[in-house]
Amino acid sequence: MKYNDYSSVIARGELGARCALLSSRLEAPIYRPDVIYGIESAGWPGDWEGRTILALTCLSDVTKREPSYLDEIVSLLPSHLNGRGYLGPIYDGYLNEQQLSGHSWLLRGLCEYFKYRKHEYVLPLIDGIVRGLYLPAAGKYASYPTLPEQRAEGGGMSGSNAGTVGIWMISTDTGCAYMPLDGLTQAYEILREHMPDSRRDEALASLIDEMLSEFFRIPFLEIRMQTHATLSGCRGALRRYAQTGNEDLLASVRRVFKLYEEHGMTPTYANDNWFKRPEWTEPCAIIDSYMVASQLFALTEDPHYGELSLLILKNGVLHAQRPNGGFGCDSCAVDGTLSMHCYEAYWCCTMRGGEGLAAAASYAVTEDGVIVDPVSCECTVRGKRLKITSHGCESDVEYEGGGRLYLFVPHWYASVKCEHVAGCDEHYVYIDVPQSGRTHISVTYRLWDNGRSVLDGPFILASEKGAVKSSADDVSKTKEGYDARGNKLITLDKTYLLSEAAFASQSLFVDLI
Repeated sequence: MKYNDYSSVIARGELGARCALLSSRLEAPIYRPDVIYGIESAGWPGDWEGRTILALTCLSDVTKREPSYLDEIVSLLPSHLNGRGYLGPIYDGYLNEQQLSGHSWLLRGLCEYFKYRKHEYVLPLIDGIVRGLYLPAAGKYASYPTLPEQRAEGGGMSGSNAGTVGIWMISTDTGCAYMPLDGLTQAYEILREHMPDSRRDEALASLIDEMLSEFFRIPFLEIRMQTHATLSGCRGALRRYAQTGNEDLLASVRRVFKLYEEHGMTPTYANDNWFKRPEWTEPCAIIDSYMVASQLFALTEDPHYGELSLLILKNGVLHAQRPNGGFGCDSCAVDGTLSMHCYEAYWCCTMRGGEGLAAAASYAVTEDGVIVDPVSCECTVRGKRLKITSHGCESDVEYEGGGRLYLFVPHWYASVKCEHVAGCDEHYVYIDVPQSGRTHISVTYRLWDNGRSVLDGPFILASEKGAVKSSADDVSKTKEGYDARGNKLITLDKTYLLSEAAFASQSLFVDLI
């Protein structure tokens, strides 16, 4: 399976509304060109700037709304670069992992911006960062400190420098030196196609492969690696797998992602910020986990990843969006209570939300006609336009000229109704849309439990009033919502509709079993 590019998708309905809300937030003064280059990203050069460019580009691509400041932000970048072509200080003889990490987002932002705008002047900027900052790191990743006694304890939500180990200036965001696997693999693709240089391309490929070799040797649990860095590294590995076809990379990502599922994922399908340190969630990592699960589903067609991607999206990602459109951090719900840890992580997670929502639109339907998530959107299937208008479990489908579509059926679907069903197997319903191009799909969710919570389809149910011990059999659906023996329940995805004050004071009890 292959997903649509952002440029081939238009987010509509609920998803489109969320994109609009975030787009508005990302045009606040702190994300404007006269401000972002003066912030210095709290010790993360390139991070604030890169995440902002990436978010605005992705949102604009999937909504087709022109951002107010994006072009100006990118055009000002060259005037802020140092003499070696990147942002921040020059550390001769040392590697600052926060600087390496921050510039991964700058690479990602510039790569997506080039794909979106096709401005040729962006290519030398990507090339300069690769040559000036990253290629000098070749041959040095084997010395990256991965012993528990070499790593820092503590650390805040934005991470900070934690001293020097050998040539490495390390961070409390343990492992963030491997975040660049994401940015470098995309830079390799863009530069090799649009600004080829055989020596640079070979050197960059060698560096990426060196980093991947060392990455998969990391004792993730023992050093309490940051889950965001882990998952971003996995995303880079999957892109490298697509470039090389090396099956060992795919197997290694599946191994590490299983480790994440077992030791880094919260009961609400969000993340522990570090392995074995369930202190708060981080939407940056939740979005990474959604993207990794979705990409693994497309590559392996293992339904486990398809179902998990939807559970992460509907509970972890969507709950993390705040009433102002930004994204914030929550508790890890270890004790069954989900509460706000930080209203908005405006310095990173709000920007990361841009690609998260764009990915939700991109991953909804594949290019070969698999409807993974029937949300309101427009996309391309086999070169023809497909439009879905969704209202809850009811979806109107318009497919230009008709043809076969495949509806992915998670285990929580109780029934699927459509006049044009042509067959089914264990995980898909085949729908032959007539030449008129129109059909209607109706699905019914079943109530089920995952061992801790009761869910309606992909949506975790929670109590606002206190712990409720119920089973799926105790829950009933009403026009007003959900009821469990007289207790009102809600789903996690709708909390962004609350007022800021109501959101900040709300605690949700998710352990119902």
